[in-house]
Amino acid sequence: MSTEAILALSIVVLAFLLIVIFWIWARRSGQPPALRVMPAFRDLPQRTGESVESGKRIHVSLGSGAIGGANTASALAGLNVLEAVAEASTVSDKPPIVTAGDGAAMMLAQNTFRRAYKRQNAEDRYDQLASRLAGTTALSYTAGVMTTLKDEDVSTNIIIGSVGPEVALMADAGWGQKAHQVIGADNVQAQAQAYVAADQALIGEDMFAAGAYLGHKPLHRASLQAQDVLRIVVIAVIVLGPFIAPVLRSAGVIK
Repeated sequence: MSTEAILALSIVVLAFLLIVIFWIWARRSGQPPALRVMPAFRDLPQRTGESVESGKRIHVSLGSGAIGGANTASALAGLNVLEAVAEASTVSDKPPIVTAGDGAAMMLAQNTFRRAYKRQNAEDRYDQLASRLAGTTALSYTAGVMTTLKDEDVSTNIIIGSVGPEVALMADAGWGQKAHQVIGADNVQAQAQAYVAADQALIGEDMFAAGAYLGHKPLHRASLQAQDVLRIVVIAVIVLGPFIAPVLRSAGVIK
């Protein structure tokens, strides 16, 4: 690895650690830096409350990706959302429904439900049938989700996981039920569909921020804050790099 690459990597790692430490310190002092506004996560608690009050269900889709593969992170992002929704819905007679396209993801969803109900001392309300394996292929999973949306009284449809362009069919089924729809995907074509079809779309890496916005874990929030700051720093370096490089070369810092 070249000297320039080592220097750049060291600066990035050091900056990341300093920002995380500063965020945690600021939180303990009672004035944590505010996260950028993300409407999909900001409005989710209200949507959950409205569903509980109206006696309707929330559907959470983890996508058709398999746990243990390239789509693991996408499924885990959906589980973070499911955990927040499940905790807020423990008082409801109609618990949220989660669909998955992989057996391991379905079992993780069941475990997420169980933990959420246990924390709220409502284990007697836990229903293992609320976690469903909708289909093991992309098309069969899409058909399973569409059937679930039509058969259940769904008021909010949340799709966060590994899905492709077929997400448009799921969104259409949601619109047929007049459900509020939040969609986040790891596929560029699916993101384009979500931008058009969803009430609130999560573009790019936004869906991976669910743990920070909904879980309120200090380390998650500090990490997200650090990433946002470093993104600005990287953009500044790209823009100012051609002007800074000659100065660093003349000083002997880089060759």
